[in-house]
Amino acid sequence: MRDRQTILNLVFAALLGAIGARLLAPALVQAQSADGGRRYVAVAAEYQTGVSLLYVLDQRSERLAVYEARGGASNSHRLALVGVRNVALDTQLDGFNDESDYSYKELEELLERRGVPIED
Repeated sequence: MRDRQTILNLVFAALLGAIGARLLAPALVQAQSADGGRRYVAVAAEYQTGVSLLYVLDQRSERLAVYEARGGASNSHRLALVGVRNVALDTQLDGFNDESDYSYKELEELLERRGVPIED
């Protein structure tokens, strides 16, 4: 039974290592390419010591998933889904909790008065 647990821990550690290596490896730079046609965009960020957050954006469904990955001692490894949100409408807002000097509407009016063309 202990051997089985050790093997499972090694497999889990290898999977986390592979995910980490994939996310941290520098992307190939290609001219005239946005995302290489990939469906998912993933970004990892350290949240606390031994705890990282993994953000995964599905570009087709416009859903953002957030995972928490914990390392450390072998009995504390875990990968947990924190939350998922459809961001399709979020990205259509002109502002939310925006503490900028100018609101979107104020900046738009200022630029129009100065004759600066505004694209949609």
